[in-house]
Amino acid sequence: MITTRAITSIGRIPWLGRALRWYASQYPENSVVEIRHGHAAGLLWRRHHRYVNGYWIGQYELPIQEALKRELKPGHTFFDIGANAGFFTLVAARLVGASGRCIAFEPSRDNCASIREQIELNSVGPCVVVNEAISDVVGSAFFSFSFAGAPNARLGEPRNGEQRVSVKVTTVDGACVRFSRPDFIKMDIEGAEVRALKGAVHTLRHLHPVWLIELHGSECKREVKVLLEAARYAFFDLEGVALNPIRALPHHFIARPTNDV
Repeated sequence: MITTRAITSIGRIPWLGRALRWYASQYPENSVVEIRHGHAAGLLWRRHHRYVNGYWIGQYELPIQEALKRELKPGHTFFDIGANAGFFTLVAARLVGASGRCIAFEPSRDNCASIREQIELNSVGPCVVVNEAISDVVGSAFFSFSFAGAPNARLGEPRNGEQRVSVKVTTVDGACVRFSRPDFIKMDIEGAEVRALKGAVHTLRHLHPVWLIELHGSECKREVKVLLEAARYAFFDLEGVALNPIRALPHHFIARPTNDV
């Protein structure tokens, strides 16, 4: 991982980072490359300009990659809620192995097409791609985005000239009925975390998966903490270190049922 961390550090040098991003952006659309770094190293990636270069370089969100490596075991069932182009689905598929299962939830059709491409390129499985958003109800909702594949696309009305489409929505509880109990849930849904947890009452109280959640905004942090504490969860950083229970949750955290602590 030293080489990958070095790439990340170099990217933070303003002029050099810009040069690297320009160079990376010159690849042909739809070209296939072998990922060289991180926990997806050795896997193939079909490149699209609408996605961040960190996916195919392999250094995308290294702390999350490390957390998945530590937490996921062969045979686990993994829910990737807000899967975007499928990078973490690939990482998880490698970690849970042929005896495990990955379910990728993603409301964008373009993103679902990418996830399926990456799965097929690498012959990983069993993996299921679900073209639905996760919320607190089953039905439909507006999904807003600035461009196809945007990492900050979200449920809700458009802002600042964004586009919107109507998408199917389901709940975590409903997903568990369809796809069985998850051992681990990674969730990055750009501010809809509270709604998702409100649609996971049975899952939280009776199925007790481990969660890795990305939070968006102070109010979201407060409400998510209340919901998870009520379900008897304890909080940890991405390195697995227990968080101070009286402090606000960080941007990324792991929630573990207290019967596992």
